[in-house]
Amino acid sequence: MVLENILSPTTAREKPYYMGVIAFLFTIVGLWLAYYLFPNSASILTLAFIVIAAEPIIRSTFQQTEEEEADTPGKATTFLERHFDLVKIYSWFFLGLVLAFATWYIILPESAQGNCALGDICKQLPSRGSIYAEQEHQLRGIGELRSQLQQESVPVTGHATAGYNIGGNVEAPPTSTTKDRDFWSVVGFLFSNNATVLLLAILFSFLFGEGALFLISWNASIIGTVIGKISAQTLATLPTHDIFSVVYSLGIGVYQGIGFIPHGIPEIIAYYIGAIAGGIISVSMAKEVYKTHEFETIAKDAGALIITAVIVLFIAALIEGYLWLYT
Repeated sequence: MVLENILSPTTAREKPYYMGVIAFLFTIVGLWLAYYLFPNSASILTLAFIVIAAEPIIRSTFQQTEEEEADTPGKATTFLERHFDLVKIYSWFFLGLVLAFATWYIILPESAQGNCALGDICKQLPSRGSIYAEQEHQLRGIGELRSQLQQESVPVTGHATAGYNIGGNVEAPPTSTTKDRDFWSVVGFLFSNNATVLLLAILFSFLFGEGALFLISWNASIIGTVIGKISAQTLATLPTHDIFSVVYSLGIGVYQGIGFIPHGIPEIIAYYIGAIAGGIISVSMAKEVYKTHEFETIAKDAGALIITAVIVLFIAALIEGYLWLYT
């Protein structure tokens, strides 16, 4: 396949920052393809095209990592050392997506407009409303739930969407007021919701090879939208809108966006780790090495990775719960 040859597994592991560049390029291609082929579903299909493009690279890297572990067992002393290359690849891929989604949020107009570039040939420039429809809906749900948690003497009830997770409605915490609302109940709610996404990341990665890429890409698009919104607001206050203004606004957006989502870093890392656990088991199952020493090592690694992911996810829930209630 052509996509498998864009970046070799060896290069991806030695220079993982290339995955950031590739993610940025894949986002551009996916965004425009999704809009012109399926304009009414562009916000989700953009992610689908990104995953389709990136899956061969990630899968081949998984296979190389698993083969090395089989050929040289014990070369790395801990399970984190054995799979740290994959964490770095996922991280750069995630950062590339965040930057791409944030950049296009600034560039695209709020509403659809005509863009005549070649004489009488006019093409419609995508709008934020079409490309970021699902992301904006998710962020509104997050804002509404956070407002409910912070309001005094207002019951928290009904359905809302919490965290930078996959779309859809989830159960809100049990009805309570400010006086009897307990910090740990909020943490428990956030942790259980995020743990569901972690489970999906593991299952997707196990069942579909690299299905967890979709969840990771979705989270990247949400964070990119947050940064893009801040950057667009900053750009609107500047006297000029040239390339330097865009870069400056994007820098402000990144700086402020990181401040708004400190819990997002451990949360996303937990999803990486879960995806790696599911992925290495999937690769070993495909090779049919169920009763070998190789599979025993992989199974132990996967279990240790999942436990680590759960611990990191709980830390993220503690941070997020504190921020939601006390900031």
